[in-house]
Amino acid sequence: MRLSKAESALQERAAEFAAETIEPAAVEHERTSTHPTDIVREAAREGLTSASLPAEYGGGGLGITGSLLVREQLYAADPGIAEAITGSMFGCEIIANDGTEEQAERWVRPVTNGEIITGAAMTEPRGGSDFANTETQAVRNGDEYVLNGEKIFIGNGHIADAVLVFARTEDTDPPHRGLSSFVVESGTEGFYREELEGFTGPGAMALGRLELNDATVPVDARIGEEGDGFYQAMRTMNGSRLEIAASSIGAARGALDRTIEYTSERETFGKPVKDRQAVRHRIAEYEARLEALRTFTYETARDLEENVELAEEPAMAKLLAAQLAEEVASDAVQLHGGYGLLDEYLVEEYLRWSKIAQIYDGTNEIMRGIIAESVLDE
Repeated sequence: MRLSKAESALQERAAEFAAETIEPAAVEHERTSTHPTDIVREAAREGLTSASLPAEYGGGGLGITGSLLVREQLYAADPGIAEAITGSMFGCEIIANDGTEEQAERWVRPVTNGEIITGAAMTEPRGGSDFANTETQAVRNGDEYVLNGEKIFIGNGHIADAVLVFARTEDTDPPHRGLSSFVVESGTEGFYREELEGFTGPGAMALGRLELNDATVPVDARIGEEGDGFYQAMRTMNGSRLEIAASSIGAARGALDRTIEYTSERETFGKPVKDRQAVRHRIAEYEARLEALRTFTYETARDLEENVELAEEPAMAKLLAAQLAEEVASDAVQLHGGYGLLDEYLVEEYLRWSKIAQIYDGTNEIMRGIIAESVLDE
């Protein structure tokens, strides 16, 4: 795929940042389970958190392709820290695209500057994929909205300075027409957050649970009009699924590179592990699949940027990339032997992260449903 000068420069900057800043810190953050706030801010100053956001609000203005280029490099270095960096602007695309200029200046620009971290709250305890049946309520009271409900599995949920919360403003039939989105800032009375305990994902990831108990926000915290929330979220889904595909490709690349390095140095029965035919064939197959999937993902991103109508392609990319990340990471652990279970080799972290990629922004099962509907029910 041909890249513009700006895209090539961004890719090189992301690769350099991954090697010099992320990799040296990966094991420490995994062991301490601490959010890499300083690294996130440094990444923002390098333009790595906002490559796809509009230039008028401080973003890179490079569209979905810019985001994919960054993600591939960062996730290859360490998926946990990469998740913290790329997730620092959750919800900002919707605010930039559907909000007012004042709202974007208030919440998007500070993210591009590394001053604040945002989050987006869609998933609820009673359902994630069934977003249309969101139960959280937002009732208008004069110039304010009063929010009540609970959100779970929210990236940055307990540390974000502002969270884009999706809530029901009207009971409609069908139900998706009654959803709206609101920015709820930390410190809002009635807005309670806590870290999810027992999370087996990468230690650098921040995952929280939110509770809204008569949390009151002004009308100007609503993004767009009442009833726009579902459509706002759906307009971002194709892009976000391609982002997860690129992240998965990056993670698979990282796990495979570490495996190639280890099997080249490790000897068994007097010869390097990489010289075993079974190992060579396995690595060769992964190389071929990675390159083919990478090409497909970036071509789909170009189509999305050119407003080509897409149906199953982003779902295909996410499904296949997330599956491939798990396969590569699992074999990476296996080929490292006992060392593959030690955090200093990082390959077990890639394996744990691969399951996350198969769940959020639409599970593998949902992706298969989208693909099946497109090819079987037209």
